[in-house]
Amino acid sequence: MRRAYIVDYELYIPSTYVDYKALALETGLPDWVVKDKLGINRKPIERTLYVSDMAKLVAERLMSKYTNVKIDLVVYAGSDFKDKYVWDVAPDVIGYLGLSGAYGVDVSMQCVSSIVALDLLKPRLVVRDEDSYVLLVSATKQSMIVNYRDKASTFMYDFSDGAVAVLLSNVYGKYEILESSIVTDGRFSNVVYQRLGERFVDDANQSYLLQVNRSNEFNKNFEEISLKNFLHVIRDAIERSGFKVSDVDYFAILHMKRSFHEKILKELGVSLDKSIYLEDYGHMQAVDPFLSLWLAEQSGKIRKGSIIVLVAAGTGWTWGATVLQRIS
Repeated sequence: MRRAYIVDYELYIPSTYVDYKALALETGLPDWVVKDKLGINRKPIERTLYVSDMAKLVAERLMSKYTNVKIDLVVYAGSDFKDKYVWDVAPDVIGYLGLSGAYGVDVSMQCVSSIVALDLLKPRLVVRDEDSYVLLVSATKQSMIVNYRDKASTFMYDFSDGAVAVLLSNVYGKYEILESSIVTDGRFSNVVYQRLGERFVDDANQSYLLQVNRSNEFNKNFEEISLKNFLHVIRDAIERSGFKVSDVDYFAILHMKRSFHEKILKELGVSLDKSIYLEDYGHMQAVDPFLSLWLAEQSGKIRKGSIIVLVAAGTGWTWGATVLQRIS
């Protein structure tokens, strides 16, 4: 039985940003609410490249460092808001990179897609007798489809743009992929969606912006439910990996409102310095955990032997956590 590793990864972060003052003007919220409560100093936006362009760009950057590696699978685990509908990004990446012998698949679970992909790919890597390399790519431009005048969409005002490419292997790597924990609560499956598709093809008034349909149960209980599920998947993934919460050196948590981020850490009984709040990046969908991991590396929070937990959640609603250990 082999082990599964993250060999390396590469990020694409747009160079254009909007700050909290611009968001305040667009949303009608006070500056301090956007900055302090929603936790957005600024966020990157992309208006030139398509989602597939970002995916191909970041994949090419990563694979330029590993020219002797033969990829046998490409997985796109990013936004469903793509340049085309009824269309997959993974084959486009394969064609662009000229990866002969590889096949591609798109995996969708909104903002937790990259963690879901890690959970699905680890078993594949560990049971294969032969050497295997997988390219995982996530990208998003969902800042474009948020209705900033809809107060029901406030929790999505942080949506930003970017991409990540991750090289996985069962041969060697920088991080070993340990265990994951994922849970879905289908009661909230229709709270957020984009109003495009078969049911609305003849609707002249259809909108491309995300729709938010908060039920009474969602308004009343969702934060409590979300906290419970975040804590469950984090603790469960850690326990499955053979560790305790106190063993974890860093929590790579997606962007959310500041108070909720701090509440999760408090409930876990860990200090705030064991995570980095993404106030300068917003919520880059499934890219967030890897962005947070990169920031932790840059700030010296991770060393050889460190235990890291990647944490995310996606509308639908699904919560997920994956444990990594730095081995080189």
